[in-house]
Amino acid sequence: MTDEMPTYRVEELAAEAGVGVDTVRYYQGMGLLPPIGREGRAAVYGPAHLTRLRTIRALADDGFTLAQIKRLLDESGHPLLASLAGSAVGLTRAELAERSGLAPPLVDIAASAGLIEPLGEGGEERFSPDVAPMLAAGMSLLEAGFPLDDLAALAARHATGVESVVDDAIDLFNEHVRSVRPGHPQELAELFRHVTRLVAQHFHHTVIHRVKERLQGSDDLALIEALEKAGRQRLVITTEWG
Repeated sequence: MTDEMPTYRVEELAAEAGVGVDTVRYYQGMGLLPPIGREGRAAVYGPAHLTRLRTIRALADDGFTLAQIKRLLDESGHPLLASLAGSAVGLTRAELAERSGLAPPLVDIAASAGLIEPLGEGGEERFSPDVAPMLAAGMSLLEAGFPLDDLAALAARHATGVESVVDDAIDLFNEHVRSVRPGHPQELAELFRHVTRLVAQHFHHTVIHRVKERLQGSDDLALIEALEKAGRQRLVITTEWG
């Protein structure tokens, strides 16, 4: 009998983890997997690699991007990783309310309107931690005097319009880009990042331009000057894709 830990070739590891060989190598290239061993010129994987792959899959199924997963894995002992042994990953509605400062009924309204969507499917409803800052921004607008009903209706209109445009953009991307570049996930993800930056920048500048147009001829010179400054500032967009 031997006490040696089992080892796997890349094909065996992929089969055990339920992923493709290319996925294993892609994760390895991103630094998501521990260092590999060697037997001659062949790469050898162990139980730690299998555990890590299963952890990545569990987090991905709960809606986390690979960039977010990498940050979690880099933080030794992160509670989200420990939660995979039992509790679900993500935040409940009550936890979202606590983190964002938004009253629980308002979180319910945001969820019912489709402005925030739970992670994954089935099981207990959980939301990505990234939702909390978005809700906090909404709370700031309410505190500034926005009527709740009007803000919720406007947000719902925006969400519907964005989804329609995004669906059309995805169809174009699939037809003209993805279909002719199979097997290049990293390159495709970078193109998605370019699209996201382009859309965010366009929306930012459109808002500034339209408000300035509406203010033409008004006496609110201080606001016009502030908008001029905002329009000259560089908007930094950070996008993360799995």
